[in-house]
Amino acid sequence: MITNSRRVYRTIHNGLRSAWKFDEGKRQANALNLLAGFVCGIIQSKQVKLADVAAEISGKEKEESQIMQLRRWLKNEAVDAELFYLPFIEQLIKCLASQTLVLAIDGSVTARGCITLMVSMIYKGRALPLMWVTRKGKKGHFPQTMHIELIKAVKNILPEGSEVICLGDGEFDGVEWLTVIQSYGWKYVCRTANNAVLYEGDDEFSFKDICPKRGEMTEIEALEFTKKRSIVIRGVVYWGKEYTDPIYLVTNFPTGGEAIYWYRKRFRIETLFSDIKGRGFNLGKSGLRDPERVSRLMIAVALAYIWIIYLGELAITKGWDKIIHRTDRCDLSLFQLGVRLLKRLLGRGIKLPEFCLTLTGKALG
Repeated sequence: MITNSRRVYRTIHNGLRSAWKFDEGKRQANALNLLAGFVCGIIQSKQVKLADVAAEISGKEKEESQIMQLRRWLKNEAVDAELFYLPFIEQLIKCLASQTLVLAIDGSVTARGCITLMVSMIYKGRALPLMWVTRKGKKGHFPQTMHIELIKAVKNILPEGSEVICLGDGEFDGVEWLTVIQSYGWKYVCRTANNAVLYEGDDEFSFKDICPKRGEMTEIEALEFTKKRSIVIRGVVYWGKEYTDPIYLVTNFPTGGEAIYWYRKRFRIETLFSDIKGRGFNLGKSGLRDPERVSRLMIAVALAYIWIIYLGELAITKGWDKIIHRTDRCDLSLFQLGVRLLKRLLGRGIKLPEFCLTLTGKALG
């Protein structure tokens, strides 16, 4: 009898193999097997600790042997996202490239003593990981040079002429960063501090000087931003009734209303971190300390996450959400739906949908 873990492994392996074109006679074949096992183990165990992952990988080998193989994969310097992740994520980008691509950038603590800076793509209430960089640190901001290096790498994998919007919180209001985004012809909305310096002609002031009443918005166009005065932005201050404090935004959108509309979608990257950490795969409990190994672990975690999102979308498309959840409304996220659908299919011995990274719906639907 084929175990559930074996069914999941076969589905993942077949999907990865069809998307990743390589010579099966080379070492990549073994690496692909390990990656498929890694993704399978993470999904089945909802953990990233190697012992938990190995326990869910089918095969005749002892668990300790499987743990050693996973550990060697994480240590292998030849394993990087360009080879083991981008071939799959490029499929996803092609599916959504005809739409406006909304990117969110943020950082979060990952594993033990490491933080990861990630650019994700907003999709139906969730954020899908595109590229990332990991370094040592318990918390804190990344230098602006790393923001720029990462977004340049992301630009290289996007189709030429893509319409792009970039969203960031207060860490991403650096003048050099905003200048790079604008040079790509992209739109941006980033949060900033209330004491950020603004210039209108010879007048110098700050955002707190133009703060509106609660429930209102203030916007001023053609402002020079910071004492460098090297970039012209639209300054927006919005104090929504639901907010304790106003938010201060810099943008190149033509209206403040558009800036606020898009900025609200930035928070979806926080749900991504929640899903791959405490609410999903418990990435924060990994014992890894080396940033390079954490970054390689992120490859398997990201692939597992995207497939679960695909299953969640499939549940809605096929009407299965009415079977695995409520018939009158759906209170579950795509991630939660995906987890429930997989559990139901495995429990009833139903054939699993292919391991697919091609999402077809409207990204902002």
